[in-house]
Amino acid sequence: MEEKTSILLSNKLSSNIRSFSADKSELLRLFQILQERNNGACEIEISHFNKGEMTDEEYEKNKNLLRKGFELKLTVTGIDGQELYGDVNDIFGSPNFPDEIKTIYLNSEIPLSVNYQYHPRNSFTIFLDFSKPDIFDFSLLPSQPTPNGSNIQVKGYDATWVHGLFNEFNTFINRRPSQVPWLHRHTIYDILVWPFGIPFGFWSSYKLSGLVKTVFGNVSVFVESAAYVYVFLAALFLFRVLFHYARWIWPLVEYRTPKNKALKHRIFLSTITVGFIGKIIYDVIKSLF
Repeated sequence: MEEKTSILLSNKLSSNIRSFSADKSELLRLFQILQERNNGACEIEISHFNKGEMTDEEYEKNKNLLRKGFELKLTVTGIDGQELYGDVNDIFGSPNFPDEIKTIYLNSEIPLSVNYQYHPRNSFTIFLDFSKPDIFDFSLLPSQPTPNGSNIQVKGYDATWVHGLFNEFNTFINRRPSQVPWLHRHTIYDILVWPFGIPFGFWSSYKLSGLVKTVFGNVSVFVESAAYVYVFLAALFLFRVLFHYARWIWPLVEYRTPKNKALKHRIFLSTITVGFIGKIIYDVIKSLF
């Protein structure tokens, strides 16, 4: 196959994926749809493929190579580092398909560019990041959005194909949002800490006031006051840990699987959250009346 002269791209669309939840069958359906759209890109490519000085046999052979090169190749990485690379149906039908997916990467241009140094007129790149931030990684500021590299980029000469694939992909994603995407937004922690975190800190100091007074009351007023501040800050630290925990069990981009224990974690966190809020409200009402 002859190397094609570089072309200037006239259309390019890209976006980050801010909310998505899917199981194995839904992911398979997504990439089957993308394969169908890439087959359309293949026919566009063949319509612009010049015969030049090739014989009829060489021309037909190269067209078949083009069609072969438009078969999508995925790279699926599991959370244990296991990688699978291959065709869509082979990957999803493999007994080695990971139980927990970390990332999926697809670049429709790679088979042709790597094997034949041929760059198609229309192509797309998709990266799905199913990883979760570590609960105890405090280098991640809670006020910042949850880091996630999931994105799509579509580029090419044919504007109809570019916009069509881009819109169809986003429609598929938007119909399958994750449960609480707002939890991963910028400044959401700052919004929650005022009505929930700080009252939780005061309530913790109040509930432990008897213990603080017993242990430090006879030492000095300064030490006793410092103990109250320490309890308050410890409560805020716990609130931050629970916030990270919530982001971990309700990920921004989620791969659902029967072996996923997220449901148990969600029930646990919801139970203790409701319990804390109920107890705080009860104590406030009791102290007022």
